[in-house]
Amino acid sequence: MSNFIIYILTDSNRKRFEIGLSSNIFGTVMELQQSNSFIFNQGSSLNRIIYTASFTDLGAAHKKIDELRHFTRMQIERLIRKSNPNWNNLFPHHHQSFQKRDAHYAA
Repeated sequence: MSNFIIYILTDSNRKRFEIGLSSNIFGTVMELQQSNSFIFNQGSSLNRIIYTASFTDLGAAHKKIDELRHFTRMQIERLIRKSNPNWNNLFPHHHQSFQKRDAHYAA
């Protein structure tokens, strides 16, 4: 059985929202991290997943997305605050860690 996840993205200033659907949320998070890692980004980057809802039926997931897209900004904010009152990123970025080399200095 597939699991379908609806998510809401926002930028760091909470100005824009984007609603999406994914069957692999971790793959979506990786795509977001890679697309927002460019040096010269144009515009605001939607890099925070602040709301998720899980569905087992694709039809129910699409129905919920249609419902969310007709919500006003205040209704979306209320929905987010119910499950995530501090608007924390539910999938924080994991920076690639590099192993430090041993430094050998001449005496």
